[in-house]
Amino acid sequence: MAQLPISNQETPPARSSFKWQATDLVWIAGLILLLIGAWGMWQRVAYGLFPTSLNSYVPWGLWVGFYDYLVWLEVGSLLVFTTLVYLVGFKALNRLKPIVLFTGLVILFAALLIVLLDLGRPLRFWHVYIYPDFGSMITWMVWLHTLYLVVLLAELLLVMGWLSVAEGPKERILKGLAYLSLPMGLALIIVSGSVFGVVTARPLWNTSSLPLMFLISSLAAGSGLLALLAVLFWPDKKAAEYRQVVGRLARLTAWLLLGGAFAASIIGLTFLYQGSPARAEALMLMLTGPFWWSFWIVHILLGVVVPILILFNQPDKPAWVGVAATLSVITFVAVTLNVVIPVLATPELEGLALSYVDPKMRYDYVPNTAEWLLVTFIAGLGALLYGLGLRWLPVKPKA
Repeated sequence: MAQLPISNQETPPARSSFKWQATDLVWIAGLILLLIGAWGMWQRVAYGLFPTSLNSYVPWGLWVGFYDYLVWLEVGSLLVFTTLVYLVGFKALNRLKPIVLFTGLVILFAALLIVLLDLGRPLRFWHVYIYPDFGSMITWMVWLHTLYLVVLLAELLLVMGWLSVAEGPKERILKGLAYLSLPMGLALIIVSGSVFGVVTARPLWNTSSLPLMFLISSLAAGSGLLALLAVLFWPDKKAAEYRQVVGRLARLTAWLLLGGAFAASIIGLTFLYQGSPARAEALMLMLTGPFWWSFWIVHILLGVVVPILILFNQPDKPAWVGVAATLSVITFVAVTLNVVIPVLATPELEGLALSYVDPKMRYDYVPNTAEWLLVTFIAGLGALLYGLGLRWLPVKPKA
């Protein structure tokens, strides 16, 4: 029986199908941030709130500020996207829906994690579901955020095709969920602002304009994030439609930033004119205190003035729009930190700061290394999940 000739050449080893992508830098950066922030996470788990600068007078600080910042990005981007696609009829933007929903979901996860770790006893978070007090704005915020998470997750699963639904009913369900998310998102932002607005002991917070300011700021931050996602993930960057979408988002973001700055100026001047000492003192601490630069340089200059100039003058240049959107998105955290910290760092009564001296009863709050490391850890975890999702999930827009 004849035998087949045996080749002298060895069979080449199988090549790996793994190919590096530009988005892999996201999860790599996430791993690095996780390692940097791991010590802060360990201190929080092992020692509770003791290693932080939070105290009896300033119980909310860096973490609550970052929570509100993430809520603004998450809800604001989805509100702007849903309004443009389903109410305005800007259908070209619809191809970004998977990445917008996925981005919002990752940001929502980071927001819920950071506010959970801010609790004195985080393992008791379930009490708000079993023993709710609907007279509390925090109860409403937790319930609304949970329902919003369910709606967002359902939308994302449908868009990715992970729920078996026929095309016709699927589009109707997606449209229904999108319309449902609008009032839920509006309510969540307003309630988030009302958590501060109902605190009568803090005059700068205790105003009906604060929830409205939260809404305007959320829309401005969310619009900037949406413009950035369009610049980064639009599949065909040579198409005329790409420049049209980016230009429209650029102008919208610029007008929202301008409107927010104008509204904040009017409210601030009104607070100072009314002559309420406690309100004026907290506001002046924000404007002229030790961290004045976070308001005037980080937010006003880099987050408002520079992006507005770029977005109004270069809306047809996506690269410049991306720079402006990045500046706007990153620097918006200065707003929430200035909403939270200066008000709590202002004594309610004259002489209260000197009536009793103790390390945990101080008004000169400054976030310490442990607090920043925990924020770094959560940012790393979010970046890791986001980068892995970009690689393995069908969320990138298709050409």
